[in-house]
Amino acid sequence: MIIIIDEASAKLASFYYHGDSFKPQWRNVVGKVSMSEELQEKLYVALPADESINDFQKTTIQESADNTAKANTGNLRIPKAPADYIWIVSNRQQKQIADSLGIASVGEPQCGTRYAVESLAELDIEYLERVRRRYNHIPWDIGETDRCLIRELSLSDLPALYELYDKPGMTDFVEPLYDYETELEYQKAYIENMYGFYEYGMWLVFSKETGKLIGRAGLEHDELGYMIAPELWNQGYATEVCRFIIDYARENTDFEELYCRIDEKNTASVRLAKKLGFTNSGHMDDDINASIYRKNIKNNEKH
Repeated sequence: MIIIIDEASAKLASFYYHGDSFKPQWRNVVGKVSMSEELQEKLYVALPADESINDFQKTTIQESADNTAKANTGNLRIPKAPADYIWIVSNRQQKQIADSLGIASVGEPQCGTRYAVESLAELDIEYLERVRRRYNHIPWDIGETDRCLIRELSLSDLPALYELYDKPGMTDFVEPLYDYETELEYQKAYIENMYGFYEYGMWLVFSKETGKLIGRAGLEHDELGYMIAPELWNQGYATEVCRFIIDYARENTDFEELYCRIDEKNTASVRLAKKLGFTNSGHMDDDINASIYRKNIKNNEKH
């Protein structure tokens, strides 16, 4: 990630001071449109400090810096893909330029950005990276457990998702996927509205060892959902992933409790729910013939 920022905004942005993790590296940001001389002189790029990036990133950044230094400052050009940048704008003019270049931008409300913060002092590197990814349709990494990586779904994951759902027993207690074109449109809307608005949802679970998709798990508002590939049943994967999600909900949402809907014939899920501290509320979801299990997450210590 390369951050475009002006000096005035840099002084207000919290990330700029925290551990010196980002530093201004060069002036005269490059772009595809002419900027006023005044605007050019005020802009520079902040890059990760050497100790915070790996060798591959260092090489890429150095090449970008070299290209920038050689650029024609009269009619500026971008040395890397627009998706690599995020612009902390300080006015609407900068926001409009960012839009014309296809660069993600964030700023205070008066700047008119989609991603607005009340104060630049609220900014940190994680937030900027998430905005950059959301703008460029790159799935967020949610977290990891001992054996699993959890991230948002991307449309490119759909073939692997169909493979997962086609495994024996996967749709015994959950609805199957739609036909491909319908599912594609559904997931486009889901990414935009669920991930984009609520910043949580049903995520994908990957094996750290193989890199393969092995399940889905996440939050549909305050409902916990999960499924693991049958070849990994009874090996603790569902417990591991669900504990992560419960802790995630405790730390990142305002939910006082979570619930899950379980068909009592799904004895494995009933056992898991009880193991995780959920109790049968005595209520039913008659539409799908499922019991409602609930767990208070605010009055419990982290697993």
